Amino acid sequence: VQVITDTLSRYRPVLVEPLEGHAAVALIVDTARSTQDPEIVFIERATHQGDPWSGHVAFPGGRCESEDPGPSATAMRETREEIGVDLSAGHLLGRLDDLQGRRSHQLVVSCFVYVLNGTGPFQLNHEVADVLALPVSRLLDPIHWTEVHYQAWGGMVFPGINLGEGDERVIWGLTYRFLERFFTLLGYTLPTS
Repeated sequence: VQVITDTLSRYRPVLVEPLEGHAAVALIVDTARSTQDPEIVFIERATHQGDPWSGHVAFPGGRCESEDPGPSATAMRETREEIGVDLSAGHLLGRLDDLQGRRSHQLVVSCFVYVLNGTGPFQLNHEVADVLALPVSRLLDPIHWTEVHYQAWGGMVFPGINLGEGDERVIWGLTYRFLERFFTLLGYTLPTS
């Protein structure tokens, strides 16, 4: 965890000025089980008709609202609303580069990295179907790396990470791209998106 703290304290992220939509997410590093192999917290979004991220594995977060003082406040509010975790009980380590959605570069997403020593018990709202905490070692193990064939965009292929044996869920898209950047900063490599 000290490597993560040191790296992010020196890092200056590339920020993108949102033209239309702005969202923020929290990459939560949970050290309760291990400081050598901490877990990263993900949510599985609930299935809702018409929601393009329905059922996806993601970081807690959502759209910035006018009453939010900034995107970090959005990440904190959304995490509290979606899974009942108060990020103020942890430590904000830093921010990753802002990313834009692939289909429409109008949505800008900011990712804030927090470390907490324990996150549960989780209290899920209607937007969340499940919460998962996966060890860093599992995410970096090539046996879990896969490809996602996305038919909606003409059969494009994206890198992803399988959640595990017998689990069909996959981390891909913006969440994967943030993980890729996070691990790259720490000196690890994931297949590029």
